[in-house]
Amino acid sequence: MNVSSTFPALSYRCAPWTRAQNVDPVGSALTCDTLVLIEVPPPWPKDVIEIPAFADLQRRGLRRTRLLAVRPDLDPGGPVGEVAVPTFPADAAIASDQPGPGAGHGVRVTIWRRVDSSRLVGTDHVVASGNLADSVARLIEAPWADTGRRVAPAEVLLCGHGARDRCCARLGTRLALDVAAVWTGVRVRRCSHTGGHRFAPTGFTLPDGRAWGFLDAEALDAIVRRYGRPPLGGHYRGNTALDSWGQVAERELFERFGWAWLDHALTSARTEIAAGGRSATVELAWHGPTGTGTATARIDVVRDVPVLVCGEPPELATKTATELALGAFSVGGTAAPS
Repeated sequence: MNVSSTFPALSYRCAPWTRAQNVDPVGSALTCDTLVLIEVPPPWPKDVIEIPAFADLQRRGLRRTRLLAVRPDLDPGGPVGEVAVPTFPADAAIASDQPGPGAGHGVRVTIWRRVDSSRLVGTDHVVASGNLADSVARLIEAPWADTGRRVAPAEVLLCGHGARDRCCARLGTRLALDVAAVWTGVRVRRCSHTGGHRFAPTGFTLPDGRAWGFLDAEALDAIVRRYGRPPLGGHYRGNTALDSWGQVAERELFERFGWAWLDHALTSARTEIAAGGRSATVELAWHGPTGTGTATARIDVVRDVPVLVCGEPPELATKTATELALGAFSVGGTAAPS
């Protein structure tokens, strides 16, 4: 079938088209151990690294760290808690990373740091807008040294980066507005590009550090409240503690354990990529309330999918992304799921 003939030119939006091809998003999550969230009023540039403070931090060679701009939460009763939420600086102040009319005002920064494969711990901070990069760099190194810190609440980050992708702008923003006040004790914020905009709406859940795609309010509610079977098929992009191959293997354990899997932690993960890069062997080991376990998996590339240029047919795509699938899988140990 000629896919192009089934989609009018105006329908070539990356997320709806990718979903129509039944592309599995698993294995597409970023890999990181630290998330740095800096509240910056939108609109954001296409790449947030164009913001000088972000560029400065990027040049410092932060390992397994992702920098994200997040839309400011101006609720005075929000998670900053006992301290008053400061007035955020004007765009010019944060863009220049220098004191200006907003000097002395604060910028809220959240640092999420990995504790184990299923949990990160977050801290909220308020830092001066002047010399923002230096202040954030110190927090990354030692967030607990800030006596004014507050423990961050559970969080849902939804990509609403319009300058990067129209699907994220429309679908992600709409979803964020729909769920903004649904859950008690859970903060919902729009963020900059999380990767994989072809799976919009995309998002992260914290503190578990999982990435999701093709989200809707119903699926996200099940994820946050952890009810029913985890909505993994078609939504789960992966565990940010692992590489793309490991994310596919880990999903199988998530499927078998159900939500109880989030009470387990990986103790080791090893990936051996075959010659040619079209398959890999993944070995995982874990411990948890039910004991210890191991798994060995073969992961295969099953197809190369065009990454659409927004509004253009797949024949004009300039790059492709691999879709991964689980091949052989075996488990052992006292915590082996059924």
